[in-house]
Amino acid sequence: MGKMLLLLSLVCLAILSIGTGLFPQNPDFWLASGASTYQHIRELLAVVLTLQLITRPPRHIWLRMLSGAVAVTVGVWSIEATYANHMLLFDTLCFLSASVAIGVTALERKAATLGVLSSNKKAFA
Repeated sequence: MGKMLLLLSLVCLAILSIGTGLFPQNPDFWLASGASTYQHIRELLAVVLTLQLITRPPRHIWLRMLSGAVAVTVGVWSIEATYANHMLLFDTLCFLSASVAIGVTALERKAATLGVLSSNKKAFA
């Protein structure tokens, strides 16, 4: 489920990035901004999502902290920018889905913790 969420967010980012870059006047992309700032943010999120897809759990603590900070920053910024009518709808949905996917993988538990929990469950049964 976690990999699927990351992959779908990456596909959404790729569609918006390519679509607004190559076809900015297409009616499908009128609800997404083609500004270079949004393109750079999409590229940054795509890099973080790709790092999350490539690495295996348990990830290094610095990668988890960095990706968690990116997720919180982008999530809060997209909600505030949408509330102030500075961000279009597709950008908001895409950025929020990417930040949720990154945040979920940043909050992963260590494999040893999960093993201890399952062994405790067997001991009490």
